[in-house]
Parts: sequence; structure tokens; C-alpha cells
Amino acid sequence: MENTLTSRQKEILDFLRGFIREAGYPPSLRDICARFGISGPKNAAKHLDALVKKGFIKRAAGASRAIELLDPWIRDGVSIPIAGRVRAGAPQQAVEDIMGHVVLDERFFKCREAFLLKVEGESMVGAGISDGDFVVVRPQPDALDGEIVVALVNNEATVKRFSRSGKKMILKPENPTMAPIEVCEGNEFSIVGKVISVIRRLER
Repeated sequence: MENTLTSRQKEILDFLRGFIREAGYPPSLRDICARFGISGPKNAAKHLDALVKKGFIKRAAGASRAIELLDPWIRDGVSIPIAGRVRAGAPQQAVEDIMGHVVLDERFFKCREAFLLKVEGESMVGAGISDGDFVVVRPQPDALDGEIVVALVNNEATVKRFSRSGKKMILKPENPTMAPIEVCEGNEFSIVGKVISVIRRLER
């Protein structure tokens, strides 16, 4: 299949593979420009559009790093979207504003519906989840006591430990300086998914 590519397209495809393998996320258009001496992101995008047409990659409109590999190189990995926002509703509709994709080893991440969400704040440091980490989230509408979830409270996303107390649902932080969130009648509330793993970049 790769004999349908021009030499430059093949070079760019190999660069995408290598970059994703090493970094865990796709390069930006500016990364591609810098690597190949291409004058401007629009010209780099033209090369990516050619790879889209030939079935090697998929791109999301309007996002610089939203590149997903479709060729056989990815068969041992799972390409998971990085969510800019999450929303309530059916699990397959939970992700909004896809910022890019990360390829994770299929031996460890079996859930192809999972997505990544960047953590903001220090409320879960006691659970080993720090500001700037990415959590891997399996979409599901409910959770057991003690599970860490991504939930929407009054349309704001939060990562907390879930529990029930009578008719109340409680979202507990893992930081003694912060108070739990009690979900009462009248609150808009939904569980978006369960946190199944954490990805940390040592350089921030």
C-alpha cells in the first residue's frame, strides 16, 4: 500500500510514526514544518491531507495535533482521543473538542472507547494524580463507592473519588486542604466515566 505514496509523503508518514512512538502524542504542524523545512503550516497540512485521502491517517478539523494513524503500524496499539471538554450523555458522545490522539499499548488498554483528559489542580494528589497529568477514562454512567471518576457537576468537569451517603452522592478529593463536593437534589450531575489509569509527563 505504501507504494502509492510519494517519497515526501513516505518521509512524513515515517516521521509521524516515530514521533508518536517516542512522545506518545502526534506532532504539530509546526513540528512537521521544522523537520522538513516546509514553509508554513498550510503547506504541511496539504501533505497530511494527501495521507488522509490515501487512507493512512485521520485528522480532526481545526486542531493542530489531531492526527490519528490508520495504517497497519497501529494494529498493536489503541489510538485514544485527548478530550478538550467532556459532556453528559451517551458514553460514545462524552468527548468534545478533541485536541489530538495518543497511541497506547493494546496489551494494557483494552477499552477502545476510552479517552484522555488533562487534570487541572491538586485535588487528587493523594491518589497520585497531579496537576498536568492525563487520566485515561473509560466512559460509563455509574460507579461503585471508592472508584475515581470524571463527573460533571453543574456542567463543570471534575476528577474525584465517588461515594454514596444515603440519597446524597459525594465527590471526595484526595487532598486534606480541600472539601468534598456533596451532590444534592437540584444539582445537575452525571458520571462521565471511570479513571482507569494515569499518564504523567516528567517534564512539564
